[in-house]
Parts: sequence; C-alpha cells; structure tokens
Amino acid sequence: MNRRPLGRKGPLLPACGVGTTRFPSRDLQDEAGWERCARLLAYAVKQGCCCVDNAFSYADGHSGEICARLLRLVPREEFFLSVKSNAQSDPTAESVLRRVESGLEQIGTEYFDFLYMWSILDGEQYRAVMAPGGPYQGALEALRRGWVRHLLFSSHAPPQTTMEILRDKAFEGVLLSYNLLNFRQMDPVLECARAQGQGVLVMNPLGGGMIPQNEDLFSAARLPGDGPAAEAALRFVYAHPQVCCVLAGVSRREDVDQALRALGGPPEGEARAGERIRAAAGAVGQVSGLCTGCGYCLPACPRQLPIPALMQSYNMKLLRQKPELYRRTDPALLERIAVLQKLVQGFQCLPETAANPCIACGRCCKVCTQRLPIPERMAELAGMVQAAGASSQAHRERLDQLLNGRGYRKVAMWPAAGYTAFVFREYLRFFGEPPFQVVFLDSSPAAQGGSLMGRPVLPPSAIEQDPPDCLLITSYRYQEELLQAARPYQALGVPVLCLHRSGDVPWVF
Repeated sequence: MNRRPLGRKGPLLPACGVGTTRFPSRDLQDEAGWERCARLLAYAVKQGCCCVDNAFSYADGHSGEICARLLRLVPREEFFLSVKSNAQSDPTAESVLRRVESGLEQIGTEYFDFLYMWSILDGEQYRAVMAPGGPYQGALEALRRGWVRHLLFSSHAPPQTTMEILRDKAFEGVLLSYNLLNFRQMDPVLECARAQGQGVLVMNPLGGGMIPQNEDLFSAARLPGDGPAAEAALRFVYAHPQVCCVLAGVSRREDVDQALRALGGPPEGEARAGERIRAAAGAVGQVSGLCTGCGYCLPACPRQLPIPALMQSYNMKLLRQKPELYRRTDPALLERIAVLQKLVQGFQCLPETAANPCIACGRCCKVCTQRLPIPERMAELAGMVQAAGASSQAHRERLDQLLNGRGYRKVAMWPAAGYTAFVFREYLRFFGEPPFQVVFLDSSPAAQGGSLMGRPVLPPSAIEQDPPDCLLITSYRYQEELLQAARPYQALGVPVLCLHRSGDVPWVF
C-alpha cells in the first residue's frame, strides 16, 4: 500500500482507509453483528487499509463497541484510529475531554491517533470551536495528556471557509468530501492545504454511492487498465498529490477488495494522474444535461442568483438514487434528499423561502455552455423546496407551530445530539430565548448528566419523575424508533411531537 505523509511532518498514512458508517443495518442489532463488523475491519487493516475512521455516533452509535472488538483481532500499533468531537454536542473544553476519555475507556485503548473537530459547517461554528474555553482548548489538553496524537478538522463548510480555517494553521490536516462530482469546486481547497503544509483525507470518494450506481454515466472516467467506474473514481481522488488517505465506506469484503484494486500497489505517475484529471472532466462534461459549474451564467443573471450551485444540485436529480437513505425508501423523497443535500451541505445554500427567485428572463440560457433549461429547472427546484420544507421560512414556521403560543413551561427534546443542537439554535435565531425551560433527553449513559447548549441532558426515564409539557423528537434518521420508545410517556399524558413530517428532508445532512 502506497503511503503519503499527513502534511509536512505527520505520520505516513495508507492510500486507503476504512470508515465505520456503512455496515449493514442487520449487523448493528446485537453483539454477534458487531463481531462481524469488527472482523471486516480486521480484514481491511491486515490488507493494508489501516486507517479506521471512528466516531461516537457511527454505526448507529455502536462504532466504539465494534472498534473494541477490532482490538482483540489486530494489535493496536498496526492501525490508525480516530475520535471525533462536534462543537454542537461538545461545546466546551471539558466536554471534549469527556468525549475523548469515554472513547478511550469504551474501546480499551490508551490513545487515539487523530482527534477531529468534527463536521464544521460554517465560520460561526469554527469561531465557537476556537473560542476561549471552547472545544479547541479541550483538544489541545487531550494532546498534552497523550490521549490523542494529532489534531485535525472535518469540514462541510463552503470552500472559502475551509480555506480560511486551513490558513489559520491550527490543525495538521482536514477531512473533506472530494470526488468526481465536486472536484472543480474543491480543487482550490486542496491547493490551499498544499500551500499551508496540511494533509488532506477524503470522505465520500464515490459521491455517497452515486458514482457506482451510475456506472454507465461515469464510465468515461476510466482509463485503459481500469476496472469499474468506482475504481477509476477512487484512483482519480488519490491522483491529487495532496490527498494522503482515501476513506472508503465498507459493508462487505468485496468493498475492501475493490478499494485495494484501486489504491493498492505503487502510485501512478504524474502523467497518468494528468490523464485521470482530463478523463474526469470529460466524463462529467459528457453526461447529458449535467451542469459543469463553469460559471458563465453568473454575470448574465440580473438577480445575481447562485445559478451554478443550484444547477449542480439539480444534477443529483439526473442520477440514479440509492434505494434507501436515512431509512427512507420513497423514490420522490430520495430524489429531494439528494438534490437538497447537495445544495445545503455542498454549497451552504438554504433558500430563504420556497418562492422561485428566477424571473425567467432567459439570459443565463444564452451563455450556458451546456444549453441547459435553467429557468425550468429553477421552477422545479422551488417546488422541491416547498414539498420538502427545506427553507429558512419553513423551519421557522414549523418550530413556531410546534412550540410557541401553547403555554408550555417545560419542553424536552430527544435525542441530545448535534442535530438537536442545530434545531435549537435555529429556534434561538428565529425567536430568541424561549419562554419555557428546555431539557434534552438521551438514552446513552455517556451523555446523561452532561449538558447541551447550557441545558441539562437527562435519561428518558426522568420524564416519569418530572413530566414536561411536551416531548419533541428531533431526529430524522431514528424518528420512528424514538416515537415507539416514547409511547410509555404518551400514556403518562405527555404530548409527543415529531419535528419532521413525512415529506420533509433533514435540516442537517
């Protein structure tokens, strides 16, 4: 396995690592399933994919148990292991230290190789990470204590924000999304990392599974000697010299073997890498109807709309979708999730309202290199935003409908996770401090007794001693499970509400 250093002075990382988020759901139900997941990770590590991406919420919250079993199969010194802390769930230095320490105890290891300041979404969140007494100070203390060896961050922020963080040089490297679908917008970020001497690890190298699901569309990215488009896509990512490790999601041995075929062996030369970049550009450009992000439409628009972001998000509608996502299977909903995830997560562009901002003047069409029907697609996007409740106005109206004007004195939100923190931050942004007490519930003993956004985190059983006036389930992925678990509290007379309606997409992806 080829290796590259993490930045200028970091450890040599393998070309391929493995994540802990793609295990089959059937293997996350009991200890026998966790053991199967651990054996899959052990197989990957022994084959050279020795960077294991772990976080407390991965694998339905069982990643720690799986990694503990991995340690019984593979010596600790044979692989790199990460831990992650999100500023929304761990907002203080002390909470970061608790997160790291509980992870060490759960897995049974003396150290983590990497601590990520995890999933930074925007500049505001980054400033919260770096504030006095905040998460970064806790990370530095974990480093001083020897609990972690390297500090990194993972970013879902816009490219410009990610580059600003890199220029601060507070971290040794970044984990970000980079693939055939977004390389044009992300290439400047990788070049910035190179200039700052920081390493780049890559998540979502297959576009969240979109590339292998659209083999026919992306086959043009293959060069002579390549296997399927997925293998070519993995090689394309590693062709960028700044990428030191590609994290592949695995659910079976075949996934590991595919990653090994693509990334194992000696590195490709500079000339071959150049061929890959040209082939990638050609593959994206020749897919009929796709926006290539050239940007010629921007100066033509009299309303200065972010047309490339909107049209590249619409691209997702033209690709085959996964059969299941966030435990949803409705094809129309999956399509909306894919499009709006790209818009919100990829471009940090949440529409203010569902109203179509396009005046259909057609000026953009005259300069579009792909001759796309942009006004028609803009109208369709507005319809998707309306159906999915995916606007700032829709979020405000939903929270107002659920929580305001009802005379509540105490509201419980479940679970006490980063997603819920985001939802509550939205409430504060829209309405200010609530006229009712807010507490958070969580089934995890590690979370109980702590705090989230300055409010206490309690076990769900606390409802029996001191019932709230309302229990709001905020989770998108686990809404049905939590609704079932809340039935005993409904029997006590506690109203149980769900943030999300059936056609909604997540507020955070």
